[in-house]
Amino acid sequence: MFIGLLLRGLIILIFISGSVVISNFITRVVAFLVPYPAISEILLWSGTVFISAAMLMGISYYYVYQGFGAQADIIRRRPQKGNKVVLTFDDGPSAIYTPQILKTLKDKGVKATFFLVGKHVEKYPELAARITAEGHEVGNHTYGHITVPNTPSPQLTAQIMRANLVIFQHTGTYPPYLRPPRGLYDMRMRRIAMLLGQELVLWSLSAQDWHPRATAAGVVKRVVEKAVPGDIILFHDSGSLLATEGSNRGPTVDALGPIIDGLRARGLEISTLEEFLVSVDQHKKAN
Repeated sequence: MFIGLLLRGLIILIFISGSVVISNFITRVVAFLVPYPAISEILLWSGTVFISAAMLMGISYYYVYQGFGAQADIIRRRPQKGNKVVLTFDDGPSAIYTPQILKTLKDKGVKATFFLVGKHVEKYPELAARITAEGHEVGNHTYGHITVPNTPSPQLTAQIMRANLVIFQHTGTYPPYLRPPRGLYDMRMRRIAMLLGQELVLWSLSAQDWHPRATAAGVVKRVVEKAVPGDIILFHDSGSLLATEGSNRGPTVDALGPIIDGLRARGLEISTLEEFLVSVDQHKKAN
């Protein structure tokens, strides 16, 4: 465990130190061109911090949406011969928002995939059972919505297996999918998913409904305009930036109906993740 933590710490340190070195070099060049020493000094330090932060954010964004190297075991999106997209909801269930989302999905005749947090399933077992009873799929989002890279291996394994057990206990369904909270995974999680027979599923389009200033109109505009065939779209029916639940998901609830209508108006078909992956396999065989 100690060696694993040390290695992860070294990797983080390399990323941070590398970004600082590069950004410091850039700001030194800019500062050299500025004729005023006082302004040059301010640029040197503030520019280093700003550029380092921007580089780290860019690396994190690329890591979540693209990954590094060949990662055929991670599903982010799939090329589609047809026009299918998938709606997924993270962090639930929620006593406030999940019932409203389920009602909209039922009214619109749409099936979705819910990545459930184990402790929320224990807290709201009737909602977890309702999700599968109404024909939706469920996935594992860990037991306590942990940050995977910072979690020791024994705890990581326990988090995933405990969530699987809780979800199966209250829904009667073994979750075929696993999604890391915040999209932060590592090789250990990939191995665990393979050993447990679960697909590691991320997303290709985020509704960004998690943002504190998200609005229903903004969420609708982003999803309807950006969605293309093969997208796995991320929403949230619970969660919080600093806790596992508590944020306002009202914009998600209000946006869902117009999003479904908007996607259909563009000729896109909303399917479950299982149907989506089967259609991809059939497309590959046909070619």
